[in-house]
Amino acid sequence: MTDAKNQSGMAYHVTVTHRDAAHAVAETRGHTLLLNVKKGDGAAGFNAAETLLAALGTCILTNVNSISQKMNLQIDDARLEFDALRRDDPAALVQIRYRLILRSSEPEDRLRHLHELSIKWGTVTNTIINGLTPAGELVIEPFAKGEQ
Repeated sequence: MTDAKNQSGMAYHVTVTHRDAAHAVAETRGHTLLLNVKKGDGAAGFNAAETLLAALGTCILTNVNSISQKMNLQIDDARLEFDALRRDDPAALVQIRYRLILRSSEPEDRLRHLHELSIKWGTVTNTIINGLTPAGELVIEPFAKGEQ
């Protein structure tokens, strides 16, 4: 975990637990999200890359919602569509393209400003743009007696 005295803002805690050969469950604050962990099988739910795109979309839409209220803009509908390209070796997303589709009678220049601010002030957008490298460690839990 990062040194909290050097950081400001919110802290997040999410637990992702393997459930079976095809699923994991992400949990935070009493909410759950079923995820696909079976390579090549889209039937089990969102895979990791799709979950990342959904997180990016949620981040942008959260800001569209919040900032449009502060700017007194009437947004009648908003959605994001993502397309991404994956490289196989090493596995990585090498391109993410999105379309923010707004239904609104507000002036175009104000909607463009809303879009710019929604990207600028996004936690996930800034994390991706700035290329954060996650820090991690392996913890091996021993079996309790008779548990194996």
